[in-house]
Amino acid sequence: MAAVDTEIAAQPALSDRIAMIRAQLEPIRSRRALLDSYQRESLCRLATTAQAAGSAAEVLDLAYALRWLELEGDTTVGDPLVASQNGLMDE
Repeated sequence: MAAVDTEIAAQPALSDRIAMIRAQLEPIRSRRALLDSYQRESLCRLATTAQAAGSAAEVLDLAYALRWLELEGDTTVGDPLVASQNGLMDE
């Protein structure tokens, strides 16, 4: 199932919330940058225990997952040599 198909299968209200966040994630062009963004978002949610269906945390997770799938051709995450050549590694 394609990333876009998953969005259609969701409840309409949930789908709208996911689409809104995905639109905000659209300018992110690499998986490394997406991972950094997700890590920052995660720090805000450390105090939460469980996710309810349709919760803000679930919506964020789904939106990030869909964007990750869209960027599947990006090889900079997991390959330190490629990341360092692109200037993504801390020195």
